[in-house]
Amino acid sequence: MTPPSSRHSALGIAALVISLCGLVMFAISAHVAHTPAHAEMRELPVLLLVVLCISIGLAVLATLMGIGSLLQHRRRRVTGVLALGLAVTLLLAQLSLGSWMRQQWQHSHPLAGSPGSLTQRA
Repeated sequence: MTPPSSRHSALGIAALVISLCGLVMFAISAHVAHTPAHAEMRELPVLLLVVLCISIGLAVLATLMGIGSLLQHRRRRVTGVLALGLAVTLLLAQLSLGSWMRQQWQHSHPLAGSPGSLTQRA
């Protein structure tokens, strides 16, 4: 008789689904951020920031669940490893998008008295 096969980790499957939802939200926010209306950052895109923050929260949750799925014994860990890799990559991409948005905002709204603001007003 063969021993019963181990089942996939439920935490790993949940982490993969959550990270895929975070990936979709990141793709939407990246697309909206790079449209001509928002790329210049003349006004504060509040909805875009909210979607990006929710996406970061989902990636953090998926990372924690992925780590939890790796610690389960007698379970297949493939989905947990995939979810963990996707979630960490997604976190790096979200931080990169947030940094780009911050740079665009600073470029559009220089501080008063800074050398960049004097050249733009003249």
